[in-house]
Amino acid sequence: MLDETIATPLYEQLKEKLKNEIAEGRLKPGEKLLPEVELAQKYEVSVITVRRATNELRNEGLLEKRQGKGTFVAMAKYPKDLNQILSFTEASKLIGAVPSAKVLASELMIPGNDILEQLELPPGSQTVYISRLRLLDNNPMVIENNYFSIQYSFLLEENLNDHSLFQILKEKRGIQISKSKRTIEICRATMQEASYLQVSKNSPLLLVHGVVYGNNDKIVYVGNQIINGEKYKLHV
Repeated sequence: MLDETIATPLYEQLKEKLKNEIAEGRLKPGEKLLPEVELAQKYEVSVITVRRATNELRNEGLLEKRQGKGTFVAMAKYPKDLNQILSFTEASKLIGAVPSAKVLASELMIPGNDILEQLELPPGSQTVYISRLRLLDNNPMVIENNYFSIQYSFLLEENLNDHSLFQILKEKRGIQISKSKRTIEICRATMQEASYLQVSKNSPLLLVHGVVYGNNDKIVYVGNQIINGEKYKLHV
């Protein structure tokens, strides 16, 4: 129950109470709040008071409203700077998170001509395809799908679970990733992608296409990252 005898407005009191519940873990990231009417009954205030308090918490990024579903405690978002040429492992450690990886596919394959053109390879060329699920603090964040020319077939023998691809390229072949060209668009999660990223099918995701270069501006690989945008804050 809130205190009507003090000078602080009721909506401010409720706002601070909800803030404390989030900070203390009584309201957890991703948890759904009670409907406005039930919150009003619980704290013995008006619906208008509840609405004003929760609106301000949404403006501060602590709550988020999902159309047709209700109001939820916002998930923590990890910063990702697309201007930096860093491996997922390096970028994760910079923000104090623990990176890990799970190989989804590691094989030889002939991709579509669009991929081969970007790799500057003739039609019908075989490539090394590596797909991995990347996690931060054991939370699934990104699906990486990368294509390499056949000269990188040694990667098929490497342990790419929980190891940095950039580091392996540097140690095994002296390749230092130097730059990339990227485009960003929105896509919808397929059933398989949704399963890996623990989201609903057709959820909006960020799709980042990239051509990645190494020593002497030579193309190292072409690929894409399918990113759960609800867990990332991108800087471009």
